[in-house]
Amino acid sequence: MKKEIMSSLRFLIFSVMLFGGVYTLLVTGVGQLLFHTQANGSQIVVGDQVVGSKLIGQTFEEDRYFSGRSQEVSQLAPSSATQEEIVTNRTKKELLKNPSETKVPIDLVTASASGVDPDISLEAATFQIERIAKIRNLAPSEILQLIKSNQEHDWFSNRTFVNVLRLNIALNQLDQ
Repeated sequence: MKKEIMSSLRFLIFSVMLFGGVYTLLVTGVGQLLFHTQANGSQIVVGDQVVGSKLIGQTFEEDRYFSGRSQEVSQLAPSSATQEEIVTNRTKKELLKNPSETKVPIDLVTASASGVDPDISLEAATFQIERIAKIRNLAPSEILQLIKSNQEHDWFSNRTFVNVLRLNIALNQLDQ
């Protein structure tokens, strides 16, 4: 019996060292070497300060910035009366913030499944141009050009979108 226990303990210690130590160091090392940015959270750095991640949406409350998708996720069905009320309220809020517009893009009034989607459609970005141009005393064409220069394309579909954090950083750089 003692022999079996000692054998099991040796195997346990070996397994912990191999899979808890060596394997972890190997995977971490390969990640840092080949995928440094992704392994560190796809951080966006301005100057010498980390301001966020390319992968995690942030809330921008000030009207001088592009706003992204809502981070208030509901597990309600699209046909739910409560969900319809939530979307209606968000639509009214967006129309109040952007009075020159009449039709709110769907991604500004619905949340993503995770609630941290960092991207919005080009339609959602252009919807906000007039408000931002007015507040920042910029020509709408300048902001449209900014959107176009920051647009990204999905590899798997024809979807074109912009990262809200990167777009707002670019907006701030226009002011400088």
